[in-house]
Amino acid sequence: MIQHVRYLVFLTAAMAWNTGLAEERQTSTVEIVDWGLTNPKEVGSEVSPDTPTGVNRLVEGPVDVTRTTKVRACIGRSFGVLYRTSDIGEAVLPITVVVFHPMIKTQDGRSMLKSSWPDSATSLRRYAGWVFERDFELVSGEWTISLRDLSGRELVSKSFDVIAGSCPIS
Repeated sequence: MIQHVRYLVFLTAAMAWNTGLAEERQTSTVEIVDWGLTNPKEVGSEVSPDTPTGVNRLVEGPVDVTRTTKVRACIGRSFGVLYRTSDIGEAVLPITVVVFHPMIKTQDGRSMLKSSWPDSATSLRRYAGWVFERDFELVSGEWTISLRDLSGRELVSKSFDVIAGSCPIS
């Protein structure tokens, strides 16, 4: 009986320790390593219903960044963050990118205060950002790019002060 109790205590301790490791893995660190105006290389797009245009632009390769938190909202201008994980090795961490922005009223009648799409974090630098594509997206105010785990918990975020108007004529 004593040996059985010791085994149960050992088994319970091992389960608690393993649960702790699982929780530690799930709370991986994601860090923003750069932010500001960007010039991403677009390589395609995918349907993204939780965005004002219904499309998410896909980018690849290095992204040039001019570090700033002040952004003039002009058609074609983009801004965002470069991020990576710092503690999961070669693993891929599924995340959700959520952009909180002032009210955007889309052409199809939706009113949106946030936009989101699925993404992933790795030890390699990844990019999450916004490109102003339509006039209805040109709204002034605070825009925050939030990287969240799949349960919705914020891992890291960066805010930008966006000002609409006075764009150069191209």
